[in-house]
Amino acid sequence: MNILKAEEITGYVFKDKAIIAAALTHPSMSTVSEAENYDRLEFLGDSILGAVVSERLYALYQDSDAGELTNMRKAIVSKEPISRLGAAVELLKCSDSMPNTPLNAKRYCDVYEAVIGALCVDGGLSVAREFVLKTAGDAINSHPDYRDYKSEVNELYDKYEYRVISDTEEGVTVELEVHGKTIAEGKGSSKKAAEKDCAKNAVILFHSSAGKA
Repeated sequence: MNILKAEEITGYVFKDKAIIAAALTHPSMSTVSEAENYDRLEFLGDSILGAVVSERLYALYQDSDAGELTNMRKAIVSKEPISRLGAAVELLKCSDSMPNTPLNAKRYCDVYEAVIGALCVDGGLSVAREFVLKTAGDAINSHPDYRDYKSEVNELYDKYEYRVISDTEEGVTVELEVHGKTIAEGKGSSKKAAEKDCAKNAVILFHSSAGKA
């Protein structure tokens, strides 16, 4: 565990080091130690992250309706986009976990949200909010690709199937079959990401063919 590095990343010096220590402790450590883990702080941080992002989106995109704002928020605060934030990657390096604990998007996201919770508990909501805007601000300000393409595919086709055609270290490739015919392909770091890319390609192709895009 590296508390000093975590404080450097957050730009905040904790008055109670036990709080940031808990935020950096994976639940797996509870099997060998009585030290508090990050479960409760992650719960708090998750709520704060959603509220801060929602508030900022509401202010920035005044022409967007509630559905669009909801999809924008999802595109920012879901596990995969959060796991790609530089702060989330670096904070995970500061944390403690048992050997062989799976390294996945959820772990990056959990630590990031737990630290947000810790900042709120130790420094107040304004400190936590400042950290969220500092680390996720670019994603908020760039007007994320908020369209839910998989839902659009579901509206366009009554019978379809995503099929994995390649799964290697370089990524996953899937194709979308509609009534037995392949209409689009997509790639991503996971099956879920590849399906999203495939759905996007299918929707773009559909509207392009219909003269709508």
